[in-house]
Amino acid sequence: MTCPCGEVFTHTIYEYVNVAKDPALRYTALAGLLNVATCPQCGRKAAIARPFIYSDPDHRLLAYVHPRNDAPDEARMMILEKLRTVYETVVGDGEPQSGPDSGPISEQTAEEIMATPPLQVVFGLDQLHELINASLSQEERLGKLALITKSSAEAERGQMLDIARKLASEMNCQVEVEDLDDEYTVWIFGPRLQIGALMRSLATH
Repeated sequence: MTCPCGEVFTHTIYEYVNVAKDPALRYTALAGLLNVATCPQCGRKAAIARPFIYSDPDHRLLAYVHPRNDAPDEARMMILEKLRTVYETVVGDGEPQSGPDSGPISEQTAEEIMATPPLQVVFGLDQLHELINASLSQEERLGKLALITKSSAEAERGQMLDIARKLASEMNCQVEVEDLDDEYTVWIFGPRLQIGALMRSLATH
C-alpha cells in the first residue's frame, strides 16, 4: 500500500475470517480494525472496502459482510441472489439427489450439512457488530484498556508498547497504537473477562 505521505508498506487484507482458528480476529472486527491499514510512518488509517466472510462455528455464526451499509437496493439483490446460489450449491452437494442412480447420503456428510450454520448477509460493519454481540455472553464481548503517556521520548513510548504487547500476548488480546505528537496511546482489546483481569493485574502493581 502507498500512503499519501509517500510511505510504502504491506498490510494483510482478510477475505475470510475464521474465528475458530484465530479467536483474536473476533475482537479486531469488533474494534473496527479489520481490513484497516495503518501507515507506520505517519499513523494515517485507511479502511479497505473489501467484502469478506466471517465464520465463528462455536457460536454457529456464518456471515457474508459487505462493508457498505449504503449499498443500493439493486446491488443488494444481486449480491443476495448470487450468494444464495453459491450457498445452496456448496451445502446441497451432500444432499441426496432424486433419480435411480442417486445413493443414500453418508452419515458424515449429513453431520457436516447439519453443522453448517445458515448464511447471513450483512451490509456495513455496524450490522456485523450487532450480529457478533448477539452471539456472545457479556464476558465474551469487547473490552478495551488504554495505556497513555504524554512523553515524546521514543524510548519511553517503545517501552510502554513492549509491555502492552507482552501483556496482550499472555491474555490473548490485541494491541493497537495511536501515535500523536502530544500523546501516545496503546490500546489493548479483547474479551471483557480478560481485559478485566488485566486491569486488576495492573492495579496491584
